[in-house]
Amino acid sequence: MMKEQAKVGEIELRYGDESGFSCLPSIQGAWAPLGETHQADASVGRKRANVIGVLDYAKGSLDYRLFEHSIKRPQVVEFIDGLAKKSDPERLTVLVMDNAKVHHNFGEEVVNRWLVDHRFVVMYLPAYSPELNLIEIVWKHAKHFWRSFKSWGKDKLVEEVHALLSGFGSKFKISYA
Repeated sequence: MMKEQAKVGEIELRYGDESGFSCLPSIQGAWAPLGETHQADASVGRKRANVIGVLDYAKGSLDYRLFEHSIKRPQVVEFIDGLAKKSDPERLTVLVMDNAKVHHNFGEEVVNRWLVDHRFVVMYLPAYSPELNLIEIVWKHAKHFWRSFKSWGKDKLVEEVHALLSGFGSKFKISYA
């Protein structure tokens, strides 16, 4: 129902979460010669770029912020606060998020301000249901399909993740049908 309401402009529907990118690809499996243990050089991929992002369902756009450190609750609150201030006060905005600890305990005053001043509410998904958060599909595509591992060195990681995510909606597209 909310998806249909978003498509016709009755509400703003957004999906939010955090993700991390490293210099090395996520390896789903590996091989080694018979009798030898697979080994990887762990020192190569220690650099990470962490991102908090929000997918606007109806517009197909992505708002995000990159960090070179872990994302904590204050950064999440600041990011959501910026989204609330940019939201259309004439329509209800629903931000769908999972139940990660950093997505809770924003403070009653902050949550009330979002609702009263901006008509902006956070809705939580049931536990263990990442498939219901559409931004997870964006993260998966960015990491496994759109990303090129040819030039991802530690010194350029944040810059290249930014270039990758800023191409969402124009260079990189997803159909949620």
